[in-house]
Amino acid sequence: MNLSVSNKEILVKEIRTAADYMKKATTIQEKLFFFSAVFGIANRLMNIEFDPELGFLHHVTQAAFNTINPNMLMATQGQSPVTFPPSVFDKLQEALNDLAICIEDGKPIYKQLQRISNLAYSTSGNGYYLFLKGALKVE
Repeated sequence: MNLSVSNKEILVKEIRTAADYMKKATTIQEKLFFFSAVFGIANRLMNIEFDPELGFLHHVTQAAFNTINPNMLMATQGQSPVTFPPSVFDKLQEALNDLAICIEDGKPIYKQLQRISNLAYSTSGNGYYLFLKGALKVE
């Protein structure tokens, strides 16, 4: 990711803070709220210093939020069964920490973004079905 040192540090710090708060949160609503900080900081930084990889990070994390949120709402309101694999939020926190390490080390982030995308998809009806079948791994 081609960002200035200071903006890269801001991004990494915010991702780690979001992951730490997710770990401390006691409800999935809180965990998802803290996850939203990741695409929030990416959006703010893009307005200062755009980088295509940062745009990709923003898009994937916002899409992940937009996939998980309605599934969470429907499940908590009793409108659908719970389609959240066990430990999906723990895995999401791990993916964020791995993402921060890659950004800090100047390594590609595609694999971590793919993991975040797959974790989010696993919370959808079809994604959960694929998880149950063993086709979609929650790693």
